[in-house]
Amino acid sequence: MKKQFIIVVSTFFCLLLTAQNNLDSTRTIKLDEVIISSLKETTPQQAPVSSTILNPKRINAAQITSIKDMSAIVPNFFIPDYGSAMSSAVYIRGIGSRNSGQAMALYVDNVPYFEKSTFDFDFYDIRQIEVLRGSQGTLYGRNAEGGVVNIYTLSPLSYQGTKVSLTGGSYGLFNAQASHYAKINEKVGVSVSGYYNHDNGFFTNKYTHKSADAKTSAGGRVKLDWNINPNFKAQYAVNLDYVDETAFPYGLNDSVNGKGKTAQPNFNDESSYTRSMLTHSLFLQYKTKDFVLSSTTSHQYFKDDMKMDQDFDPLSYFTLQQKQKQNALNEEIILKSNSKSNYQWSFGVTGFLQQLDMDAPVTFKSDGLINILQPVFTQIGKTPGAPKMLITSNEMGIPGLFNTNTMGGAFFHQSTFNDLLIDGLSLTAGLRVDYEKVKLDYNTDTYLNINMSFGGPYFPYVLKDTLKGSESVTFSELLPKLALKYEWSQKQFVYANISRGYKTGGFNVQMFADLVQNGLMPSSPKPDVRKAILYKPEYSWNYEVGGQCMSFDNHLKSTISLFYINVNDMQLTQFVPSGNGRMISNAGKVESKGLEIAMEGYLGNGFSLGANYGYAHATFATYTDSVRSGGSYKQVDYKGKFVPYAPQHTLNISGSYEHSFKNAFIDHLIATVQYTGVGKIYWTEANDISQDFYSLVNAKLSVTKGKFGLELWAKNLLNTQYNAFYFSSLKKTYFQVGKPLQLGVTLKMEL
Repeated sequence: MKKQFIIVVSTFFCLLLTAQNNLDSTRTIKLDEVIISSLKETTPQQAPVSSTILNPKRINAAQITSIKDMSAIVPNFFIPDYGSAMSSAVYIRGIGSRNSGQAMALYVDNVPYFEKSTFDFDFYDIRQIEVLRGSQGTLYGRNAEGGVVNIYTLSPLSYQGTKVSLTGGSYGLFNAQASHYAKINEKVGVSVSGYYNHDNGFFTNKYTHKSADAKTSAGGRVKLDWNINPNFKAQYAVNLDYVDETAFPYGLNDSVNGKGKTAQPNFNDESSYTRSMLTHSLFLQYKTKDFVLSSTTSHQYFKDDMKMDQDFDPLSYFTLQQKQKQNALNEEIILKSNSKSNYQWSFGVTGFLQQLDMDAPVTFKSDGLINILQPVFTQIGKTPGAPKMLITSNEMGIPGLFNTNTMGGAFFHQSTFNDLLIDGLSLTAGLRVDYEKVKLDYNTDTYLNINMSFGGPYFPYVLKDTLKGSESVTFSELLPKLALKYEWSQKQFVYANISRGYKTGGFNVQMFADLVQNGLMPSSPKPDVRKAILYKPEYSWNYEVGGQCMSFDNHLKSTISLFYINVNDMQLTQFVPSGNGRMISNAGKVESKGLEIAMEGYLGNGFSLGANYGYAHATFATYTDSVRSGGSYKQVDYKGKFVPYAPQHTLNISGSYEHSFKNAFIDHLIATVQYTGVGKIYWTEANDISQDFYSLVNAKLSVTKGKFGLELWAKNLLNTQYNAFYFSSLKKTYFQVGKPLQLGVTLKMEL
């Protein structure tokens, strides 16, 4: 991998150094100016932060249709393919989580998305995507420990027209999109858009002989923009998204370390996911020459249903069904300076209410009772004085109802002092006060029919247990930020910043199935429910230095950043001391250090080249866990081991050629090639199962004639085989295999 990387980077620099000969005749073609659109930032144009901005041209060239497609397109940004739209485990700079809350905040048109279950939706009519890396806790608060993704969609006041596209491809792919943007008058604009997407899936379940990952999604958006007067504007938007898919196409790997061959999925119980999501928002903004006052009010509702065969085996061990329903209200008001003064400031206040209801029954089926639970009872029966027990139930259900109510609020401020002491030197300082209260109401129970004997004949008996009650917890956080930037000429600057972030705590409801199951055991002590399910926030300090340089008369943009992140009270999934379940606890400390380099250049004569590289060395500073060895458990120290699921390297290289024709059959041609590389990824804390560095190549050829366009495209052109996600069940290793080569064609019309 290192040799390939050196060759690629060397070639890139050679092309840039020889490009000067081609620039004299193309001085009018320059790189797009990048402006951060965040309402909160006091230095949006050249903020002292590591950022990646994707405009529609780059989004289309990179074939980004969902947040997962941004992996490696953005340096040190990675989302493993979970196997369904139910969860997006985002890792930025080695910081993230597979099981607990997200370490990245997501906003769409200034509306926050509270749950990872809502992150994976279809992108269309996107105006800009911003990825701000490093802790953004001061301006964004909770769950922005690793960074923030801001997505902005088109406005009918800035764009008018009708767009239609149809896509067909291998594996039964069919996609249709249509949108209409229009001005009713000079002050009012309205847009209506929608999409439908379907594919037959890439993998077949050997047990059912049906697709293991077929997917259908659909949705729409209505937006109304109104410039009430030159100072006051309003926007109302409604978004609807729906997904229905067979899910979790995990196959058994034939080796202990995961280096062997991964088989096709082969399981008997249903694995699927459906979700309906409705988001509507009202944005108001009042602007004068001195300040901007904005308000964003939003409500998001989603309802989903997940079914999982948790053993991923043709036998019937255990299954999980999880139904969620969320109602989330959010209000944020921001007052920000709008003058040309050297002092820039912003104040903000935000509050939210979230109600998340979950119905999560776990079912132990016949093979699970016979092969897992019955041996436990048999072992108990060998103890002197203990009864002998034989299970007579065919299955054991563990229903669980969990209602989580969260309320929170924050006040934040940021000031920027420009030309401080000397020209070009600026200081940015900010502070946020966050408050959050979480309350959980839970109700779960189970029973099991057995035959019991105390040395004599067996008699029927029912083992049962119930857990019902409520728990609550509050968190208060101070999140400071300090940044220095020196700009010695336009678009040339260096910076350094320090910031604190956190990932909110909460209650681990997945623990209840294990608690109530253990309650069936004779003479088992009453569990300390609060201690078992509560986990505290995770905290981090982010230290970063970086800079930006525009050269060759704005034909080449180069950025670099180096970072060090210290994470305390890291939320990790551990086995409980008995070994009969897992829980989220604040178990470890992590250190992540690395760098990010990005270059984008126009080479002349229609050729452009871009490259970015991210390196993250994220390891445990302290972390011990109890691991089963033989018939007992021992403490294992993972100090120095890499954080699982976080790749050490991300690499993206893109090349494009663009040409306009005169008096020809076609008007315009664009050819693009995208290379991404990811790895090495360790899947376990012990670092004994891993995915080596792998490479993917995408390509696209686009031609236009008048109002019509044709695109021929390929994903994973070299048909690279790799493992995209890891899952362990019954001491067996399962993987989701990465998607194979896919070819397609897209027809577009824009009026």
